[in-house]
Amino acid sequence: MENIRDGFFAAVGLLGLIVKVTFLTVKSIVLYPIYRENKDIRDDILLITGGGRGIGKALALEFAKHKPKHIVLWGRTEGSLQKTAEEVREAGVKCSYMLCDVSQSKEIYKHYADVKKTIGPVTLLVNNAGIVHGGQIMDIPDEDIIKTLSVNAMAHFWTIKAVLPDMIESNRGHLVSISSVLGLLGMRGVSDYCSSKFAISGLMEALQWELQEYSNIHITAVHPYLVDNQMFAGLKLRFPWLVPPLNESYVAKQTVSAVLTNRQSVVMPRIMHIVLWARSLFPVDAMLPILRFTGVDRAMMDFPNAPRNVDFMKNTTAIQ
Repeated sequence: MENIRDGFFAAVGLLGLIVKVTFLTVKSIVLYPIYRENKDIRDDILLITGGGRGIGKALALEFAKHKPKHIVLWGRTEGSLQKTAEEVREAGVKCSYMLCDVSQSKEIYKHYADVKKTIGPVTLLVNNAGIVHGGQIMDIPDEDIIKTLSVNAMAHFWTIKAVLPDMIESNRGHLVSISSVLGLLGMRGVSDYCSSKFAISGLMEALQWELQEYSNIHITAVHPYLVDNQMFAGLKLRFPWLVPPLNESYVAKQTVSAVLTNRQSVVMPRIMHIVLWARSLFPVDAMLPILRFTGVDRAMMDFPNAPRNVDFMKNTTAIQ
């Protein structure tokens, strides 16, 4: 009898799980785009790393349209930070900037203490700073691999550890990481970059579980496809018309929309979901010919200063 009873409750639990998963799936795919509502960020203090130019600048200006309380920009080039801050202020939003090397945990903790003291605790963190090296693993100097992982991945740990205690104390906050489609699938010639972005994907997914008891602390991981900016200037695919590069404004708008509606993850453009689905479905041997046909395996040949022989690519760096 006990086995029958346990089996009955297990069956009921399984049925309930199926109904719940079905409802949440339909809600996410069908109802969410129709009935979503933007949250109010007028009382939020934003911190954007790599905020002086590129996607970081576009994000600052896009968030400014929603009138947050204050936007703080971190970066390494004062001129670009100052210019972006001025444009944000012209939009009617308070904006400050600080020179900060996010690869150094001590700098992050020091500067966040200054932000908290002079402006207030950050309630919306956008980890955007990033660098990329073009080269195969044996051609990339050890120090450059460490730098890539420090800026693109470890910095996310340090900034999150800095701001999260205040968010937990108030049960209010939002953690945003600008990752990449290359954080979901690898590509030849950017092994260090892919590794750093995969690390972000794992971190953000783990935080979904770690912070689930805090109902008002949200996580958003952003995975854009190739962006048309200085960071990947020179990277070329065989059929660019099939999936054209994204512009920074589009990435910023989609990111801000995801944040305002508390979306946990966003992949752009949506067609990349098909690529990710195919990667999960087909064996590696079947995917390789597809990647060769699309030119993905040779895309880094045209990266700045890269030699034409794809089997030997010198190391180059671009900074976001």
